[in-house]
Amino acid sequence: MALGSLEIGIVGCGVAGQAAAGFLADAGHRVTVLERFEQPHPVGAGLLLQPTGLSVLRALGLEQDALSAGARIDGVLGENQWGIRVLDLAYGDLHPAAFGLGIRRSVLFDLLHRRLGAAGARLVPGVEIVDVEREGGRAIALDRKARRHGPFDLLVVADGAHSALRQRVFPRARAPLYPWGCVWATVPDTLAAGAVRLLRQRFADTTAMMGILPVAPDAVTMFWSLRTPDLSPDRPLDLETIRQEALALWPEAASIIERAVTEGDFSRATYRHVALPRWNEGPVVFLGDAAHGTSPQLGQGANLGLLDAHALARSLAEAADLAGAMDLYARRRGPSNRFYRSASHLLTPFFQSDSVPLAILRDLVLRQACQTPIVRPMLTGVLAGLRRGWLSAEPLDADGRYPL
Repeated sequence: MALGSLEIGIVGCGVAGQAAAGFLADAGHRVTVLERFEQPHPVGAGLLLQPTGLSVLRALGLEQDALSAGARIDGVLGENQWGIRVLDLAYGDLHPAAFGLGIRRSVLFDLLHRRLGAAGARLVPGVEIVDVEREGGRAIALDRKARRHGPFDLLVVADGAHSALRQRVFPRARAPLYPWGCVWATVPDTLAAGAVRLLRQRFADTTAMMGILPVAPDAVTMFWSLRTPDLSPDRPLDLETIRQEALALWPEAASIIERAVTEGDFSRATYRHVALPRWNEGPVVFLGDAAHGTSPQLGQGANLGLLDAHALARSLAEAADLAGAMDLYARRRGPSNRFYRSASHLLTPFFQSDSVPLAILRDLVLRQACQTPIVRPMLTGVLAGLRRGWLSAEPLDADGRYPL
């Protein structure tokens, strides 16, 4: 006997939360999205959707709109400060039709937001959820003004890497801040980077990192690595230092650097290494960065959140009861999420730290690995979001798409 229509609450109106709302409302569940901002809006500048994330957008009926608004990415190219090619991966090594998509966060947010409304989910803005209570087998969300929301048969927590609820539900959860983060800005594509169809990066040892990602036919997102204390909201960005250091690292990108610094419209991003003991506690389940936040080194945050949303809806549709659905969800998402959490944590110091020896090792080993026929497609599979573990991966289908 399958589960009937459930009363479902979703905390957070980001990528994972909105995608989950669309899928769950489509399935006939009564969905309420609780969002702390009066006017929900995206945080950040641009992101890279992998074949995994694109497949979820296809299931939501949003892929073509995303493709029209974004910029096709055929691979990743990273060079050190001496112009030596360190990282060189192409989706075509997995399948000739495979690719990624650079897209503005605001565009992806708007697509998912309209989809949420079209599915019939109810949005309650201006509600900051700070705690959860149990009422029998159901969950009640408590906001900062001590108002109660629910009860819900299932409460989905998707409030991001800096989740306010994670420690309340899982007191032993670990979510330390990474010592480095980034600033991001989207500017006109004065270098015609979109024509190259690559996410390009440049590194100086492990203390400086810059990237340029095409995110629209005429725009790119520039990101620049900074220490986490320098990203504090009450601390002004040192734009002149960013300009000088970025120009020294990547003089060919001067027009983009100057435009970004002149406009000064940088988004700040800090990251956490999130590890939960399990994905749910009774009727409370965690999705996206709230459950498995990582550094951005593998570019998987939004993609993992989209996959979580699809897997949750599918698990509820196939299980006979909520406990069975949670078990099924954990089996579906556990291996991949654990792999990317661990791999990202291991990889991050090679790009963001104070270790020159790690930079030397990165340049030697990664450069050789990208030139080795057997290893290169394995690394591209990591980039594309296909890994389920250190020794296992899911292949793309005959059309170069990720099979959900």
